[in-house]
Amino acid sequence: MAKKKILSYGKPSINADDIREVTKALESTSLTRGPKVQEFEDAIARYCGVKHAVAFSSGTAALMATCHAANMGLHDRFITTPNTFVATVGAGISCKSTPVFVDIDLDTGNLNLEQVHDNLNNPSTRGKDVVIPVHFSGIAVDMQRIQKMITKPDTIVIEDAAHALGSCYSDGEKVGSCEYSDMTMFSFHPVKNITTGEGGVVTTNNDALSHRLKRFRNNGIERDANYLEGPSAPWYYEVQEITGNYNFTDIQAALGLSQLQRLDIMVSKRRALVATYREMLKGVPHIRLFTDEFDSHTAFHLFVVQIDFQKLRINRSDLMIKLMDAGIGTQLHYIPIYRHPFFTRKYGDIHEYFPHMERYYSQALSLPLFYDMDDEDVKNVVYNLKSAIS
Repeated sequence: MAKKKILSYGKPSINADDIREVTKALESTSLTRGPKVQEFEDAIARYCGVKHAVAFSSGTAALMATCHAANMGLHDRFITTPNTFVATVGAGISCKSTPVFVDIDLDTGNLNLEQVHDNLNNPSTRGKDVVIPVHFSGIAVDMQRIQKMITKPDTIVIEDAAHALGSCYSDGEKVGSCEYSDMTMFSFHPVKNITTGEGGVVTTNNDALSHRLKRFRNNGIERDANYLEGPSAPWYYEVQEITGNYNFTDIQAALGLSQLQRLDIMVSKRRALVATYREMLKGVPHIRLFTDEFDSHTAFHLFVVQIDFQKLRINRSDLMIKLMDAGIGTQLHYIPIYRHPFFTRKYGDIHEYFPHMERYYSQALSLPLFYDMDDEDVKNVVYNLKSAIS
């Protein structure tokens, strides 16, 4: 009996060129920390229009590196969204800093900028502020507006752009240019717009931050004579801090370079698929979509619908099971960070402070979106969705 084809919510697009480039990397003399890594970093920097790009073994490692490079510590706080993957918050907590969540904007899924402003104007008694906006689903946060909010010179802005490689701000600047931030992180997990298997990168225009990112990546080891405390020698290095091994491999870099060549094609295809979804779902009662205001600037990682399950008198789990029975995979992005046991044990139940996040959480469902889909796949998803909720 033939196995039913499942249209998953996301999947990588791997072609013959990708396989050939990875094979060439496997046949080379350098499997890790070799020339391909530098080539990939340079290519990302050129694409984003930024001075430095530093690659890491995963997006999580890249986020940890940004918080370390920013010297985040015990008395610092970081303002971010609860609508994200745990790595966004875990990186700051690993530096012993305190998370401050703000509610979300239901039109974009991004953090509420008015609440960011209120928190920045309600300064903590000691320590610095760090703002970590997440470009949810690929829709860019208004970074120009965040930049105008900042009055203290030691405030750091780190963009979590795990979903947003290929997206632009409203002025046309690429996300990752760091025009309005200190650092930007991208992820190359298999369901992202391009993949390196696992992997991440941090972009920055700051030379000192770039140096700290590289040292964090390689066990806190320093070899640059300008930073050594002891005498320089060909064999000499110093462990100046304890970090870990987060190196990016040439195998990952080879795949990333191949994928990067067709990133813009992939982004255009995703936008076209979203346009088809919008057309097919137009006027369907009790289904809400994010605003289309930013579609021409967005490299869509996810396609999220907000379904009023209560009014439709259906259960989200039942709907997901029905769709899976029809060969359609779905997912939820995200369970609010503050609802997970680690956070409830530490901070208590704070859900009542986030009415928009709670409403979104009760209604959100991510439908399939990836490069190898076509319009017929979208029509199939929407047909089965309509059938299941009617």
